[in-house]
Amino acid sequence: MTSINIEWNYTAEETTAYEAYLSAVAEHNIVCARSGATTREKMDAAFSADAAWKRFCEVAGIVPGSTRSPEDIRTIENLTKELAGQNEAIRSACAMLIGIHHIGVFAFRGTADPIEHGACCTLLDDAVTVLRIALAKADGA
Repeated sequence: MTSINIEWNYTAEETTAYEAYLSAVAEHNIVCARSGATTREKMDAAFSADAAWKRFCEVAGIVPGSTRSPEDIRTIENLTKELAGQNEAIRSACAMLIGIHHIGVFAFRGTADPIEHGACCTLLDDAVTVLRIALAKADGA
């Protein structure tokens, strides 16, 4: 886990909200550990902890899902670039396979062993299918 030392002056309201959140989490843990607790009681405790967290975030000016750490921001940027590179590689490989498929070289068997020819055609079709699915996911479809 990354540790960052931040000198921060916490307000009394932030401290109170945080302590309320910790109490709600502790209460949730106690309820869940109790053998006779119902699912409803456990869920009520979970929603109470969530509400306390949201209140703390509101008081502290934290936007859930955002980051204040420059290191985290750099990591996200690097992962985004890496993902874009992988998407481009998938796109390129898919285009190559589709090109091979449309040229039709594998459509005719020539002197090749029929079993090997069939296996190659199947592998080619499967590769195109897998890459098309990956591209659809990468594009958010």
